[in-house]
Amino acid sequence: MKQKITGFHRDPEDHWVADLECGHRQHMRHDPPWMVRPWVLTEEGRSSRLGVELDCNRCDEAGRAVAEAVREALRTAARQAYEEGGLSGLCAEGRWELALDALGATDLLPVIRRALAPERGDDAL
Repeated sequence: MKQKITGFHRDPEDHWVADLECGHRQHMRHDPPWMVRPWVLTEEGRSSRLGVELDCNRCDEAGRAVAEAVREALRTAARQAYEEGGLSGLCAEGRWELALDALGATDLLPVIRRALAPERGDDAL
C-alpha cells in the first residue's frame, strides 16, 4: 500500500529511516552498490523526498490479515445461519436467504480490531 514520507529520523545504529503517514517506518540506507540513495545523506535531499509515496509492506500485511479475518467471519456466519435455517425447517431458498441476511448483520468491527491487534504493539522499523 502506498504511503507518503512525512519525515526522517536516525535509528540507534545511525541509519536514516523514513517516517510514513501510516505510522510505519522504512530504512533509507545509502549503501552502494546494494542501495544507492545519496540524497539521504543531506538535509536538502531528505526534504526533497517528503511526500513521496513508498510501498508499505506492513500496511499490505495488515490489509491481508484483515481481509482473511473478515472472509472467515462471514463464512462462519453464513454457514451457521444456513445450518440453523435447516434445523428450523426452512427450505433451501429460505436457508440461503437467512445466510445472506447473516452476512449483512455480522458485526465486523471486532473482527477487524482483532486482526489488527498484533500491529498495534509492533515497533516497526
